[in-house]
Amino acid sequence: MADRMPRTELVATNWTAAERAEFIRRRRGRNFLLLAALGGFCLVIYAVALVKLHEYGTMW
Repeated sequence: MADRMPRTELVATNWTAAERAEFIRRRRGRNFLLLAALGGFCLVIYAVALVKLHEYGTMW
């Protein structure tokens, strides 16, 4: 039991309900922006791979 990770301590925050809702709303927006950026990066890599495969004639 000694090798278990330590538990995190829960502390009370002094945020109001409105501040907490605003934080969650902004975090959700950042998460969607990050998802879109990663998706766009994957599409760019996929498009480059398709072009390279077609260019060298090994795909079709």
